Amino acid sequence: MTTKEITPEFEFKTLTKLFFLFGFGIMSWVPRFPDFKDRLGLTNGQFGSILSLGNVGAFVALLTVGHIVHKIGSHKALIASTYSLYLGFFAVANVSSNLIFIPAVILVGFSISAFHIAVNSQAFDSQTRATTPIIVKLHGVWALGAVITGLVSGLLIGRVSASMQLNVIYLLVLALNITYINKLRPIALLPQKEDDHYSVKRMITSIRFDRLIAGGMVCAIFLEIAMGDWSNIFGREYLNIEGGLITLPYILFMSALIVGRFSISKILQRVSINRAANIGAVTGGTFFLLGIAASILFGKTHKYWAFARFSLGSLVAGLGMSFITPSFFNAASARSPLPNSVVIGQVGLINNSLLFIAKWVIAWTAQFTSLAVAFLIPALMAIAIPLFSKALLSGDAKGQASD
Repeated sequence: MTTKEITPEFEFKTLTKLFFLFGFGIMSWVPRFPDFKDRLGLTNGQFGSILSLGNVGAFVALLTVGHIVHKIGSHKALIASTYSLYLGFFAVANVSSNLIFIPAVILVGFSISAFHIAVNSQAFDSQTRATTPIIVKLHGVWALGAVITGLVSGLLIGRVSASMQLNVIYLLVLALNITYINKLRPIALLPQKEDDHYSVKRMITSIRFDRLIAGGMVCAIFLEIAMGDWSNIFGREYLNIEGGLITLPYILFMSALIVGRFSISKILQRVSINRAANIGAVTGGTFFLLGIAASILFGKTHKYWAFARFSLGSLVAGLGMSFITPSFFNAASARSPLPNSVVIGQVGLINNSLLFIAKWVIAWTAQFTSLAVAFLIPALMAIAIPLFSKALLSGDAKGQASD
């Protein structure tokens, strides 16, 4: 297929498939975290600490892959990161030794960030060429993939082993990913002439800590990460909910995330992006806080009522937080003169460092107190987003967030 045959519509549809598969593939193991934790014989603190080591791999990727995409182009970066990602996932799905599980988690963390940088760089390039805002919608498609994989796991938990389920998913997603990446090859970002401005050394020395972007993004994304890491374990261990029902809060959270991201244009017809973020963050964070409070107060005596309140809080939190993270990505791009691949890497590098600390805090808070107390942390961080939302009005960020 030649460049001329690749229309903006075809490019968008192909990117949509890649983002869907990205969400479906990397979130498929999340509902199975209780199985991994039991298989490895780990406590909450130990398991959370091992998961946080994925941030070590992500740190390396965020430091280097923006430069690599600039040097070799997005096609090769997407292909390489896809193969390394599913190599790591196949290892994670089939081992029972911590000595193998830990480096596999680090490889997965590296590869997720590498693919994230490469595919978002391609998406930003598409958005620039087509002058059509697509980033928030593509992140909505990613969330759709995450929801569907959660539904699949909910149906299979207790019926099919985690290894069998994940091996089938990983083989399928790997094959489809490579197919769609190759379809984009004619319009993939080309390698750029190497210069010192985009060298790794220059990337490090040119990093500017943007307090508004870094603070807003880490507060926005941490609730999503905490839900992925801990919501199923919370349902099973704290509230003693059995079977696939434990996936309900996560599915509701991610479903609401999809609705919010696809509805962003309608939202912005009524209120500004920063005001919408303020309302969504405070409302979502407060409802999630109330769901956790209900779990603490009534979890032992009325566990299903408490679980229903936690599920409702997850739903409202997902809707309120839905568009905030991708909107901060747009704002980061608008506030920087650097190429998008470099901006994504630099912003991710800062946020990854902050998230690494936050993951350890929540893991060991859960270990020494309870998961319910640990969940208060991302809820309070969400409520703090108005302190940073002014950044969403920077440059073209508002226009990029709308449709």
